[in-house]
Amino acid sequence: MDRTPEEFRWREEYMSGIPRIRMPDGSIFEPFLRYFAYGWLNKLFKAKSSMEPDAYSLREWLCHSTNLGIDWMTAGADDLLRTFRNTFSEKIKEGELSAAQVELKLDHIFKFYCNIRIAMPYAGGAPMPQFVGSAESSTPITSRLVGGRGRWSGWNKIERRAPNRPTPNFNDVERILEHLRAAAMEPLDGTWQQALRVYAAERNWLVTCCEAKAGLRRGETANLSLRKIAEALAKLLIVKMPMGRWGSDVYPNPLNEAVHDLALRAEIVRGIERHAARGYTTLCVDVITKGGRERSVEFPLDLVLDLLEIGIWQVRKNLFEHWTAEGKTDLDHDAIFLSSTRNGARLRLKSVGDIVKGAFNDLLVAGSGHRLRAYYLTEMAWLLWNQELAIAGYRNDIAVSNNVMNRLADLAGHKRPGTVERYYLDQAIGRHKMKANRPAIDARKDMMNALISVSWQMEEERCRRLQRVIFAFDDCKDARFFAVVDAAIDKYVELKDRPQPEKASHLRVVASDSS
Repeated sequence: MDRTPEEFRWREEYMSGIPRIRMPDGSIFEPFLRYFAYGWLNKLFKAKSSMEPDAYSLREWLCHSTNLGIDWMTAGADDLLRTFRNTFSEKIKEGELSAAQVELKLDHIFKFYCNIRIAMPYAGGAPMPQFVGSAESSTPITSRLVGGRGRWSGWNKIERRAPNRPTPNFNDVERILEHLRAAAMEPLDGTWQQALRVYAAERNWLVTCCEAKAGLRRGETANLSLRKIAEALAKLLIVKMPMGRWGSDVYPNPLNEAVHDLALRAEIVRGIERHAARGYTTLCVDVITKGGRERSVEFPLDLVLDLLEIGIWQVRKNLFEHWTAEGKTDLDHDAIFLSSTRNGARLRLKSVGDIVKGAFNDLLVAGSGHRLRAYYLTEMAWLLWNQELAIAGYRNDIAVSNNVMNRLADLAGHKRPGTVERYYLDQAIGRHKMKANRPAIDARKDMMNALISVSWQMEEERCRRLQRVIFAFDDCKDARFFAVVDAAIDKYVELKDRPQPEKASHLRVVASDSS
């Protein structure tokens, strides 16, 4: 699926940016193109962006019917719609989809078959048949009136409660993380059941960190791959990835090898710390997201170290040793988060959601794991806004907003910026304009102006030293460090104010000497 290009016209109207779905042979599927073009001309859709949910539903429907070997016209029938609904039963059971989402997909398909006869009057030279009619008619898709609106006769009304999902603040998130890890602080008493509770607490804490600090969805967290982390580290030359077929005993994952190789483990940690010392704060790791596609996620380096040192080299190591001693051999060496009850199997998506939701409930904090993703995007919007504003010399223009929205879309795993990114950007701008922030903002502006005014004359060595000083100011918590810096500045540096030339507030008439 893609979108129609610029200058694309339909019935003398510009029709760029509407969904365009292709068949497996690459040909454009004409009925969907005609439907969306007709829908735009006749105001079935409020905006071109609102066509996207319908397009995804219709693409799934086309894939379903094509895989069954059924033509789309034949597929337009009550029985096939019920069959399509049944394909989602496992996902609903696992919590990956809600029943309301499935009914919405069916409604999108029903709406297509209601309108395609008008949008595309002829197919292959013959008049398009009527697909939808009343329950008493002989049409393949039957309908009924629900609240004055035509619905598919098999449609189920799903009551959806209005969500009350405030975004947790920093203190709430810290409380949740501390609560989840509390059980891991207990000393081991030698029993396996107690050890299992400790390991589960460490795992649950790391699961929540992935959502709060890297913005992962629960499906992305459940499917997090140790191989992908190794590949990301290999790009930085921190580990060496083997050549050949992945997963064989001949070519093991170096991160798995480090479980029993303390020297290799120390080398990997030093490599990550060297990367951090150069000023980098994140590691880009590919994760499996919605639809089975991959997206790149920026993991904070301290989270990467925790995943390796605690999640893999401690928790998973001890679990694998116990299960191996019991004779179990089918262990998932690519999984980072393992089920405590399924002996070596990857943690399920629903379990990830239950872990985080349970912590919210225990502490009486409103929300769930998805709100941790909202917390992450809220914090990142604020950070990115300040970064982009500083890069622009504290000139707030449209380029700053666009850059922030594009970077937020990347972090959120969205193909393009939309209303979600706009919401978080507006939150950041509002936070930026708060009166309490003005002194800090003014101080940053003065700092940037000073840096801009002198950096062009500085030698490379001094610029590098200044870079280290900036990172030292960010990292160091020892008051003695700042006392030493202040003393050195007072002794050796003559601070100079560099005021900007004053401009006249109004025009003045000046007498000319030559007149």
